[in-house]
Amino acid sequence: MAEVLRIAVQGCAHGELTTIYKSIETRFESALPDLLIILGDFQSLRDEQDMASIAVPDKYKKMGDFYKYYTEELTAPVPTVFIGGNHECMRGLAELPFGGFVAKNLYYMGYSGSIVVQGIEISGLSGIYKRHDFNTIRPSLKQIELEGWGNYVRNLYHVRKSDVLPLFMLNHTDIMLSHDWPNGVVHHGDTKKLLKLKPFFKDDVRKNELGSPVSWQLLRKLMPKWWLSAHLHVKFEAEVTSNKRALEEKNPEEIDLDLDLDLDNSTSTPEPKTTKFLALDKCGRNRKHLEMITVNVNSSHPTFHQDYLRIYLNPEFLANREFLSKEPQTGRLEDIDFDRLREQRGEVESINWEDYILEESGRKA
Repeated sequence: MAEVLRIAVQGCAHGELTTIYKSIETRFESALPDLLIILGDFQSLRDEQDMASIAVPDKYKKMGDFYKYYTEELTAPVPTVFIGGNHECMRGLAELPFGGFVAKNLYYMGYSGSIVVQGIEISGLSGIYKRHDFNTIRPSLKQIELEGWGNYVRNLYHVRKSDVLPLFMLNHTDIMLSHDWPNGVVHHGDTKKLLKLKPFFKDDVRKNELGSPVSWQLLRKLMPKWWLSAHLHVKFEAEVTSNKRALEEKNPEEIDLDLDLDLDNSTSTPEPKTTKFLALDKCGRNRKHLEMITVNVNSSHPTFHQDYLRIYLNPEFLANREFLSKEPQTGRLEDIDFDRLREQRGEVESINWEDYILEESGRKA
């Protein structure tokens, strides 16, 4: 295997898996990507019963073709990892809150999750941010099925604080996935071009409300090499540099974690970090919904294999989740000291990576 990981990135899928795979085979026929990432609105409908659990107007509801992969009539030709969006079959995904295989070669990252591929850490956050649900507790699948999907189909996919806490505790990640955009990122790309394509974004951009304030704070904290998003059905690129003051106005909803203070205040200037942001359109003819990125692999990492690719769970993320289950954080997100929490959690040592392999048989995270 080459010294880079070739990753195909797809925006919203909207149940068009076969179309996406055909697009990949057409565009990259000489060398298929090592991995495909789908950034939400995957729509993993397995049968007619699943229709009740998807937040889509009735006239737009359709089975799509995922069920063919679920029944193994078809098999994904490329290892595929996806996060959830705001138009999902929540009945199926709620069965896998911490992630798992939904079909052969198709791995869902859960409400939040983190994996390691060839030494590259890839983390993901499903759903979209809504302030009124952020601090609430997500209902269990048993409760939902007792009360009916009608009460929950339009809020189950809203991001909760419990989803983001283990991500904020990460020491770093190389690639971050989210369905909606980090709200501040719009000011770090060609905003004029964006508004020419989507003029109805103007008020949200002006008020700094185009996206999630929580994801923006997470981006500033982790500064991954790549942050990949979808949701707004437009291609947009930006670069965020860690030692530059943000250009955006203060968002009244923004959760101020004072993350700029993480930088060393000594006389030496810290090495700046840059995050490349890429958002993509939904699947469709003449839409910019599919791109290829390359990331240098870590050939000295225990998860690196020269001749094949394996996906591993990220032990640090699992340790964070286990720690938080024993030490729940009930305070406001902006009041939590994540460095102190990592110290309390302790170092993640003596890792037997064989225990973290994601098997195709459907092992749950």
